Amino acid sequence: MCLRRLPSLSHAVLPLILAVTSGVSAFGQTLDPSRRVESVPSGFAPTLNDAEDLYQRNLGDDELFAPMTPGDPDLGDQLILKSLPKERPFRAYADAFMFWTNNAGNSPANEQDDSFWGARLGAGFQPRLGKKLFADINASQQIFRYNEFEVLDFESLDLSAGLIYVEPRLADTLFFAQYNFNRITGDDFGDELLNSHSIRAGVQKAFILNRRSSIHVSLMGDWDIDTDLEQLDRHEYLTDVSWRFKIMRDLVLALNYRYTWLDYNEVDRGDSLHVAGASLTWSPKSWLDVYLSANFSLNESDIDVFDYESANLGGGLGVKVRF
Repeated sequence: MCLRRLPSLSHAVLPLILAVTSGVSAFGQTLDPSRRVESVPSGFAPTLNDAEDLYQRNLGDDELFAPMTPGDPDLGDQLILKSLPKERPFRAYADAFMFWTNNAGNSPANEQDDSFWGARLGAGFQPRLGKKLFADINASQQIFRYNEFEVLDFESLDLSAGLIYVEPRLADTLFFAQYNFNRITGDDFGDELLNSHSIRAGVQKAFILNRRSSIHVSLMGDWDIDTDLEQLDRHEYLTDVSWRFKIMRDLVLALNYRYTWLDYNEVDRGDSLHVAGASLTWSPKSWLDVYLSANFSLNESDIDVFDYESANLGGGLGVKVRF
């Protein structure tokens, strides 16, 4: 589908286009607001994939004494003296980014490239509820603006609340469950495009290979419980694997692969989404990140009109604080 500027294609007809996402038109995928950012990197915004702080806060109580040795009867118990990380349950973050894409509308043919910029602003609260249990409350607002195809401009509000449990008997594996609300708007917050309520749950594990590199693995399900556009109601099952390598203390290379199966409930459709990418993040200060990112996405659907490929290249800058 060609996404050239068409005078008849405006925000006024966007809800009508969204209503035909059952597979009869390529516009359904192109203007599905819930999938416009699926291959855009999340930047540095705090997620479960960046939960080092939780791992640190989980330590301490279990390692107060040194391991037993044959000389202990003569020396007595050896207490380990160390400073414990300060509890910092509040966080705030903001960033701005710009990307180029070779397929702005996720179209199966006649792809049109475009550039877009955006910004994110968010805050979270992650208090400790027990020795290994944490609450997790987040709110974030994103805006996306396209250079040529302004019909694709949108805003996304995300609110979530849930629980995170760290299981030390499984090498500090994270288990999480949360409620999530997503509201997508267009035309400078003027048009309400989608409201969605879902339940997410999953597991995450970080494998520390050495002091420079680590592997992070996540498994997650996201089940829609209420969506005001029935044709977009679906369940998602996701696997994410990333490898991180510290080139220098403040420079990190990350390679990532994510597979998502999307099972639509109201229409006869299932999609397999593959996203592979690489990013380079420079952190000259603990609160400042500058990143470059490139990724490629491939969507394979039961409905041929929803098969597409796209590539994105760009970067951003942001700040993040914990207190």
